[in-house]
Amino acid sequence: MSESGIPPKNSRQWVKNEKIINENPTLRAARDRSEGFTPRRGATHGGKGSARRGGNEQAYADNWERIFGGDRKNVNHRDQDDQSK
Repeated sequence: MSESGIPPKNSRQWVKNEKIINENPTLRAARDRSEGFTPRRGATHGGKGSARRGGNEQAYADNWERIFGGDRKNVNHRDQDDQSK
């Protein structure tokens, strides 16, 4: 044991302590705070590519019509299908 009473990292006692800490959410949270780890809370940002880049909305609208044909206003056909059931 070191002077602070904490066993050396990766020793048998350290591994045993870590196992106990990891099984208890309160102890795990206290350990994480003391080591400076802050877990994410709430929703994440959505990941890579989750938002459109750029701001050329007109080009986006023009290409939508060119690729898919027709107006973008009538895209969600699911609403019409659900109402007919």
